[in-house]
Amino acid sequence: HALETLPSKIEGLTEEVEKLQAKVAQPDFYSKDPDGFTSATTRLAEAETELSAAETQWLELEMLREELGS
Repeated sequence: HALETLPSKIEGLTEEVEKLQAKVAQPDFYSKDPDGFTSATTRLAEAETELSAAETQWLELEMLREELGS
């Protein structure tokens, strides 16, 4: 089941990370909205951690599937 759901989760997290990176990269974002900047950078760190964990889990499951298939 996880092998079927992880790719869409990874895709969603990748999109979220890209959007947050673009948002925090705006030169005046912090000066205009310090609280929003803090919130966005916190969520960016969380999303990057979730993305890394999901990619690792997917890779481990793919390797296990290959082992079981051979």
